[in-house]
Amino acid sequence: MGRTKRGEDHELTRLERLKFRIYVVELLRLIKQRYTYSQLSSMTGLPATVLSRYILGHVLPTFERAMELWHILTKKVINLRDEIMERISFDDNNRFFDNTHIINDPLMRKFIALTIFEKLLGTRVNKILTAAVDGVPIAATLSDLLNVPLVVAKKEKEVGVRDFWAVDIVRDSGSRETLFVPKHWLKSKDWVVIVDDVIRTGETQKALVELVKKARARVAGLFAIISVGELEDKVDVDDNCIVDILVTLNEHLLSANR
Repeated sequence: MGRTKRGEDHELTRLERLKFRIYVVELLRLIKQRYTYSQLSSMTGLPATVLSRYILGHVLPTFERAMELWHILTKKVINLRDEIMERISFDDNNRFFDNTHIINDPLMRKFIALTIFEKLLGTRVNKILTAAVDGVPIAATLSDLLNVPLVVAKKEKEVGVRDFWAVDIVRDSGSRETLFVPKHWLKSKDWVVIVDDVIRTGETQKALVELVKKARARVAGLFAIISVGELEDKVDVDDNCIVDILVTLNEHLLSANR
């Protein structure tokens, strides 16, 4: 499967550009909590008065200026991986971790969605797919930014829906689960981005890939905030599929404390 570029009919829409501009301003607001206008001006090369107008909501940067700001902010000012690690809390034995401070924070979700958005520029995407329930917040944020439908695979069938794509998951414990997606939400012409908060064993993500294949759709990308261990050891996707894991935790260190 090749990476399909946006042709003339798939250029960024005005709404997508507008949302990107708004999200970059919200990232500026997050950063402003740590720096003065003078410091931000020195970092970005923009006058403090201009930055103030952006942050206070009096004016939006152009799409081109927003893209420039995005690159400056993410390369020189703020590191997404560090922001994620600061918000992960581990128990006393490092056996389990809590990432709710990431997925429950609207600014962090938008920061993550912007990161995925940039990696998908030029790629055809018309569906976002995740599994209920923890992957829904970030997937919904990305769906809003890209202005494409969100599809949620669930363990129960939707009442009133007749036809489903279904894939079984067999857990390490031997238990069996089934993920269901209404057939009318995944079709053969779809280019699907799979998003989740955490990849542990990879069984859920493999099931999501299989759901896409059953519908004869294509996996355009696979993204997760956190993976416990390397993704390549867990999920197999085509070489041309865009894949990004924001933070990879050491699987051996976590399991050694169990």
